[in-house]
Amino acid sequence: MVRVLVLGLGLVLLFATQACTTLQQKPPAAASDSAAETPVPMVLPFPEPEPVARELDEDLIYSYLVGEIGANRGDLRLAQSHYQHAAILAQDAYAAERATRIALHLKDYPAGLAAVRRWVEFAPNDVTARQLAAVLFLRNQQIDAAGEQLDALVKIADARDLDGFLQAAGVLSAEPDRAGAEQLMQGLHERHPDDVRSLYALAVMETAHQRFAEAEARLRAVITEDPAWEQPRVLLSRVLVAQNQREQARTLLNEGVRLYPDSVLLRTTYSRLLVDLADYPAALEQFRELHRLTPDDDEIAFGYAMLATQQENWDEARPLWQELRGVPDRRDEASYYLAQVEEENGNDDLAIGLFRSVGGTELKIDAVMRTAQILGRTGRLAEARDTLQRARIANPGRAADLYVAETQIVQEYGDPDDALALYEAAIAAFPNSQDLLYNRALFVVELGDFGWMERDLRRLLEEDPDYADALNALGYTLADRNERLDEAFAYISRALKLRPDSPAVLDSMGWVLYRQGDLVKAASYLRRALALTQDDEIAAHLGEVLWVSGQRADAQAVWREGLAHSPDSDKIRAVIERLQAGSR
Repeated sequence: MVRVLVLGLGLVLLFATQACTTLQQKPPAAASDSAAETPVPMVLPFPEPEPVARELDEDLIYSYLVGEIGANRGDLRLAQSHYQHAAILAQDAYAAERATRIALHLKDYPAGLAAVRRWVEFAPNDVTARQLAAVLFLRNQQIDAAGEQLDALVKIADARDLDGFLQAAGVLSAEPDRAGAEQLMQGLHERHPDDVRSLYALAVMETAHQRFAEAEARLRAVITEDPAWEQPRVLLSRVLVAQNQREQARTLLNEGVRLYPDSVLLRTTYSRLLVDLADYPAALEQFRELHRLTPDDDEIAFGYAMLATQQENWDEARPLWQELRGVPDRRDEASYYLAQVEEENGNDDLAIGLFRSVGGTELKIDAVMRTAQILGRTGRLAEARDTLQRARIANPGRAADLYVAETQIVQEYGDPDDALALYEAAIAAFPNSQDLLYNRALFVVELGDFGWMERDLRRLLEEDPDYADALNALGYTLADRNERLDEAFAYISRALKLRPDSPAVLDSMGWVLYRQGDLVKAASYLRRALALTQDDEIAAHLGEVLWVSGQRADAQAVWREGLAHSPDSDKIRAVIERLQAGSR
């Protein structure tokens, strides 16, 4: 089978870092040249109170100190009451804020309301004060007063060039009283029916509450009214995905990218969806364009390089990784993946040099293992083993993994007796390593020692009865030997319950059913397995079942497709020769 590149984790990390928030404000209109030259001073909607001059008398100092000490020691009741007292004495917004937040934490909503009233009084243009005032009025069942705070929030946010509607949706979306929160947002929208931001904010809240159908309708209305606004399209795509409408989301984002080709946000969101859909060629095309739009964005370049490598576009991937090697935070990752590119292109010594340049990151040990694999494959087995042994001494926490790597290389490129001796030493050093015991079981059965294999697998199952790989291996081997088929079926059935979507286990189930004579069910399981992965052994099995069932044209079609994916498959060619020879 074609070797799979080690890319999954990197792709996951990339697209996690590429996530874009939907709660961004609507971009302001471009300022004119004259406006840029003459900044307009901010005019806040509410008059600020005159500062109150008050001496720090003993009572005030005591209240502040006790409030701080109580908060630090976890005596929040004491802290809240003294901050409240300090706010009254000094008319201080800081003390009122502390009293408000502590009361909210304590779920003492009447005390919180009293504190936040003072906070708003002392800092009437504070966005957070208005947000928490709305929350506390809601929790004290004063809906109209909460609505007034939201109206004030919108005015203040507009003056500060923020989106007050999103500020409101953000704080209310987490409220336990969902009905009350939605009533407040609905009322805010109804008081601002001509401001499309209010409709979008309402959709944001409905999305947070998983009311996807309502959110979808509102977002489509927002897009109709303001098609150039990116965030509603992004949020609508996520709403569609949440409703299992991935293709509709794809169509939506594809249209958005077509209409607004320079939108980095839309392209990034679209590329992430394409990765989720496993349409890597289309995702690569989007990252190609993203890199053109943002040539200095290392995250975009990294994603582009990963996808180009995954698609085996070596000439495209190589310069990207070379460039990323110049970014200090990316050097080790870029060296590791560039080494893979060079290895795949037959540049073994260059690949070894790059793998060896990988520094002290999580990839270092993997790079050592890849180096050893190349050395073993190119006839330098002693050097490969020495590389792994040195790494084992230097990295005792990964010693078991390095033993596994060494056993695999020795059994593939060395003498079987040396491999068995190495397994004995490794298992003696790490008797609880499932990987070592499992791998030895598979190795000894290749050498023809089924009894040894069964002892190792049973030992694993005694320690872990739900070890699916061991169950599957034992069941499949029995089925393949055409022995103890009921027992084999039981093992494989247990493995299938643990891993219902595993191609290997589905293949085993199909094979044991074939051995038991149930050709229809056998073909069904094998088709499911082959649909999940184009494995040549599964293709060989399915073709055999179809041939024996009398569906010889279908069998030949399966084998042809299997050979197209794996032209050198001995498994497919062997079964073809055996069955065709038997039919003469």
